[in-house]
Amino acid sequence: METLESRRAQLEDLEIIEESISSRFERNPGIFYSYLENKASIDNEPLNQYIQNASKANRIYKRNRLRRNRKQIVVQQNEINIFLEESLRRLKSLSDLTGPVNIRSLKDSDATFETFRHNLDEIKEKFKEEMTTPRFQLRDKRFDYAMFSASTARAHPTTILSRNAQDLNVNDIFDREEQYGEILNLEKFHSTWFSVIRDTNCSLLEYYGTLELFLDDTKYLLYPPMDRKNERYAAYLIDISGYLESFFKKANVLLNHTLLDRKIQSAFSKHLNNALEHEQKGYYCVVCCKWFKLTTVFESHQSGKAHKKQFTKRNKALLAEYKVHAYLVLLTKQFTRTKELTERRLAFTAEERMHEMSKLHHEYQASEYKTDEQEQDDKTERVPDANKDSLTNGSFDLPLGPDGLPIPHWLYKLQGLDVTYSCEICANQTFKGRRAFENHFLEPTHTFHLKCLGIQPSLTFKGITRIKEAQELWQTHQASTGRQASPGRQGSLELEVEDQEGNVLPEKVYQELKKQGLV
Repeated sequence: METLESRRAQLEDLEIIEESISSRFERNPGIFYSYLENKASIDNEPLNQYIQNASKANRIYKRNRLRRNRKQIVVQQNEINIFLEESLRRLKSLSDLTGPVNIRSLKDSDATFETFRHNLDEIKEKFKEEMTTPRFQLRDKRFDYAMFSASTARAHPTTILSRNAQDLNVNDIFDREEQYGEILNLEKFHSTWFSVIRDTNCSLLEYYGTLELFLDDTKYLLYPPMDRKNERYAAYLIDISGYLESFFKKANVLLNHTLLDRKIQSAFSKHLNNALEHEQKGYYCVVCCKWFKLTTVFESHQSGKAHKKQFTKRNKALLAEYKVHAYLVLLTKQFTRTKELTERRLAFTAEERMHEMSKLHHEYQASEYKTDEQEQDDKTERVPDANKDSLTNGSFDLPLGPDGLPIPHWLYKLQGLDVTYSCEICANQTFKGRRAFENHFLEPTHTFHLKCLGIQPSLTFKGITRIKEAQELWQTHQASTGRQASPGRQGSLELEVEDQEGNVLPEKVYQELKKQGLV
């Protein structure tokens, strides 16, 4: 029984951690949506439109939430990361648990429930004993993971952190200029760039222009700011790539960075083995920085000693160069924001600059949670739940009338809107009321599904909702007319025209009468 109890305790702790993470997502959906956006950019896939809309509205399920400041979001992201690490440790402990599991004592072959009652009494007795010990109380475990539990003042909390993450300080992770992952602190690399190019005539904006080359897949290779084989340039790339990688990881702490590293390494290998093609110049070797006219010459060069020597010698610098490109692409928003901030600062007066520095310092030193910060309440905008609220607000999810108000319930019943009809041909779509059901047979959706079944839509199939019945009717119709089913063939319609006296005649008859001068 000890092994079973140990497993139960581990699973209980895992459930508490899961519940704690969910509560943070529920309070601040921005934590979850920022993770999805960054994951989509890494996977190079478009974000689902529903997720985009929910992210803009900061909505979780059907309730819009209050937007939180950037520092609070980063704090809770790092707190969730601590919980996830703890969860992984407990999962490992759970998988490592071994020992005999005695289930014979739980068997009740006579079906008298005596064994069950005995075990239940033991559990109740043990529960009474352990209620006096705080560390065994479930509510205390939950409290350790709960938001605001690290704050000493319960009525007016000063921090949103839990007890288990009370030592977390995001100011140790980000410096003031980085604004908690919003801005790249590249000014120190601007100073380093002077020693690389051995020239001080390069403004900060011009330096950003050299970094913009890395946002393109080929420009940083074909039009580098200086010789790619230069040792000073290689050391600089190693330095700045380390910063960009570190910044991305701490700004997106919830992402799977091990998987991202593998993806970058795999892409880097393909990057080195594939040549850059140009119509006039030929094929460019990324490792040796050389052009080759023919692909056969390039392939033979790759197997040569000179290429392998350069690959071994410059592998670290080449990887750093590719990482600068990869991480700058992932940090495009932050890089653009950094450049725009620099342009604004250049237009600041001395007084405006001092005011901005004071504001940044105040935000950096302030707590992530303000005592007057509003929590969720009944005034928060909510998307109505038709299934839940329809029976309590008296509307019964009634359609709106011409006055913009729900129609009376008696009229709802009179029009037969309380009766639903389904159509198997339209993927079991349901319709409220006979009128909507009858009209849907002439709508594009129904005719499209008929064509998918190889059936030409016509009034013959009006009222047929089952696929089997429609196919049987189509076969009967084809046999009677002697024609084969053809998905692309439309039934011919006789064109009618109107003469000067207003008589409607078939076009063929009209043409014959016109030739005879009778019309």
